[in-house]
Amino acid sequence: MRSRDRLFNVLSLVMLALTLITVLCYILIAINPYLLFNPFPPPPREIAVVATNTPTPTPGRTPVATWTPTNTPTITPTPPATFTPTPTRTPTPITPSPTPTNTPTPTPRVTRSPWPFTYEIVYETPIYGCNWLGVAGAVVDIDGEHLRGYPIHVWGGGIDVVVNSGDKQNYGDSGWEQFFLNNPQELRGVFRVQVHDKNNPNHPPVSPEVVLNFPGYCSQSLALITFTKNH
Repeated sequence: MRSRDRLFNVLSLVMLALTLITVLCYILIAINPYLLFNPFPPPPREIAVVATNTPTPTPGRTPVATWTPTNTPTITPTPPATFTPTPTRTPTPITPSPTPTNTPTPTPRVTRSPWPFTYEIVYETPIYGCNWLGVAGAVVDIDGEHLRGYPIHVWGGGIDVVVNSGDKQNYGDSGWEQFFLNNPQELRGVFRVQVHDKNNPNHPPVSPEVVLNFPGYCSQSLALITFTKNH
């Protein structure tokens, strides 16, 4: 009975070893199907070779030196020393030529912006102190007169609101303001601001998008924007 158990144990070990060898062979074939003991290898791989033409630089033309003619002085023959009476000439009155006047050169004009409103932005300390980070400003015309009632779209960082010029007169009669955070942080390209038309019922934008970049300092936690109507 013990001999029989030993035989079964040996056969079990042999089967286990064969199983491990078979699994190892499958793993090696999966990694490299081109092994010699793979009975069904895939077709050989083809390597595509793309020929490229290397452009040959075109030689440029060598400039030819320009020939400048040299003026040859003309020799005037000297008459013999014969006495000839010289007639008296009547002086011809000289008519003065008019002095040319300089034509004024036209002063070049600055190209007009494609947007009705342009903007200027500065970063400074908020009027509320260092526990405040946000954007504010005013809307004026080209003469500096304040324009009230213009919708100003402020969005980014989870904020999407519209404020109106004239709501916050801390920044002038057309002042506006939007709070973001209660402490200075470095935020670059997160928030954007744009003015929209107040007279058109669809309120299309009338200024470029202003991208705000906060450096993270208290002294630059307020983005102060002045929108100016130029046409």
